[in-house]
Amino acid sequence: MHIQQSHAPFAIAVEEMTQWVARPHQHNFFELVFIEAGTGQQCINYQHIAYKAGNVFLLPPLDCHSFQISTPTRFVFVRFTHQVFARNSPAEADFQAWFQQLSYILINYNQVPGDLIADPQDKHHLVQCLHLIRAEHTKGDTFSASLIQSTLVTVLNLLARHVEAALLAAPGSAPRRFVEVLNYIQHHLFQPEHLSIAALAARTGMASSYFGEYFRQHAGESLQAYITKSRLKVAESRLLHSDHSVKEIAFELGFTDTSHFARTFKKHYGYTAQQFKQRGQFCQLKSAGAPA
Repeated sequence: MHIQQSHAPFAIAVEEMTQWVARPHQHNFFELVFIEAGTGQQCINYQHIAYKAGNVFLLPPLDCHSFQISTPTRFVFVRFTHQVFARNSPAEADFQAWFQQLSYILINYNQVPGDLIADPQDKHHLVQCLHLIRAEHTKGDTFSASLIQSTLVTVLNLLARHVEAALLAAPGSAPRRFVEVLNYIQHHLFQPEHLSIAALAARTGMASSYFGEYFRQHAGESLQAYITKSRLKVAESRLLHSDHSVKEIAFELGFTDTSHFARTFKKHYGYTAQQFKQRGQFCQLKSAGAPA
């Protein structure tokens, strides 16, 4: 499997195609794909999803994807790495809270594949943001980088809103009250003081003595196991797509020390975090059936 690399923090391309000629590939950057015209199917991780004009897809790193084109299609590809959100000076905005929101998307986007934006007003906002990004990328003056950065934050927050809405509305899903508990946990993965049984029980109006049983009943695992798996999902992205050391990632995710993080990661995946980071084997681990 070819992995397409991106060394620039941001790039944009407009391509008109009647046939998809590229082989399915994985990439080390995030990619927004806006369908300006045309119809067909997107293949993401070997699932086929119909597309039409106006659809927007978010493709996180290392997902395998291609397109099957039914009618001539004009694609707008907006590609970026985590570096586009790096703070270049103390005066620039701190995107730490936004980056945590992106972690929430990474954890949940596979559960709601396809075009995420159904609300007409939000879709209009999203398309206008993409037009602004294209215009500023072409202009390229001293303000363009900051405008692109802040507009991407808006785009991804719009997507996060609809990831959450889709999860809450999914048919056959867990009770809404429980899904809201899961969303709250994922929004506060970096704030362990909010994730104790006592804190979560108080938030839901339950007795602490009952909440642990309630969570296990609906999740099929303990609260601590769920939190650990969610943090490791974020760790995957940090290891593969940031310059953070294993020590920095362990501290950020609330592990007691690097050794604790290393033991937990190896137990979950069968690889050390350093091996995972060096070899970039997320997709290989999944296809090989790494222990969950």
